[in-house]
Amino acid sequence: MKKLKLDVKDLANRLDISTKKLFKSTLMGNYQTAYKGEGLEFVGFRKYTQGDDAAKIDWKATVRSNDILIKEFMEERSLHVFFLMDASSTMLFGSKDKLKAQYASEFIASMAYAIMHASDSVGFGMFNEKMVKSFMPTSGEKQYYMILNNLVDMNLYGRGFDLVKPLKFYTDQLTQGSLFFIVSDFIGLKGQDWIETLKITARKLDVIGIMIRDERDRMLPEDHMEIVVESTEDNRKKVVNPATIKREYEMYVKREEARIQEIFKEVGAEFLMFTTGEDFVNPMIKFFRRRLAKYR
Repeated sequence: MKKLKLDVKDLANRLDISTKKLFKSTLMGNYQTAYKGEGLEFVGFRKYTQGDDAAKIDWKATVRSNDILIKEFMEERSLHVFFLMDASSTMLFGSKDKLKAQYASEFIASMAYAIMHASDSVGFGMFNEKMVKSFMPTSGEKQYYMILNNLVDMNLYGRGFDLVKPLKFYTDQLTQGSLFFIVSDFIGLKGQDWIETLKITARKLDVIGIMIRDERDRMLPEDHMEIVVESTEDNRKKVVNPATIKREYEMYVKREEARIQEIFKEVGAEFLMFTTGEDFVNPMIKFFRRRLAKYR
C-alpha cells in the first residue's frame, strides 16, 4: 500500500502543549453557549494560577480561605468533533515539499491528537465524488490510529469532487452542535446546491471551513514556457503558456476564494485559509483564542 509521508509527531506535540488549557474551552465555542448551564457538575475548588480565567474566581470562598480560589466543573457531555477530508485528485497536487493532501492530513492528525487528549470524541470522513471512508465520533487512541492509517493510504485518494453528498449525510448523522471541520482546497465547486446544503448544515452543526491551497493554485510562474494541463474529471489535456494567462487567472482565483469565504460567513460558519508552505499551528491557536473571546 502506497502511503503519504506525514510529519505528525512534532506538530501534534506543539499543538497539544500550546493549547492544553485553551483547547477545551475554545473549541467548545457555540456548543457551550447553546447549552450554557447544562451538562456541568461542580466538583470543588482549587487555587487560582496564572493563566486561569479570572471570571471563575469564587470571591466568597476566597475570603474564607485567604487563598484565591476558582470553581472547577466536570463536563458531563463530551464535545463531538468531526473532520471531513477532501480526497479528490486536486488534493494530490504540490509544487513545493508537500502535497495539499499531506498538509491537510497533518492538520487533521495534529488536531485529532489534541482532541483525543482533551477526552473528546473525534470522527472522520473522506470524500471525492462519493463517500470514501467514514468513522463516527468516538474517543480513545484506537480511533486516532484508525484515522491516521486512512489519512496516509494513497489508495483512498483521487477522482472527482462532490461536497453535497457528504454534507447531506453528516448533517443527518451528527448530533446537534457538533464541531464540523471541512478540510479541502474547494476546487471543483459547481452550481448552487452546495451553498444551500451548507446553509442547512450550518444550522445544525458548528461548521469551520479549512481551505488548503498550494501557491501555484493562486499564482502562475512568469516564465514564458509551454506546459500541459490536464482535467481531473475527464483527462482532457491542453498546452498553455502560463505567462499569457497569469493576470486573468490570478484575478479569477482571488475572486473565487473571496466568494467562498463570503458564502461561509453568510451561512454563519467560520473559514480559514492556509497555504502548504506555512505553519498552521500558531494561526489555529489565535483562532481558538478569538473563539474563546467571542463566546465568553
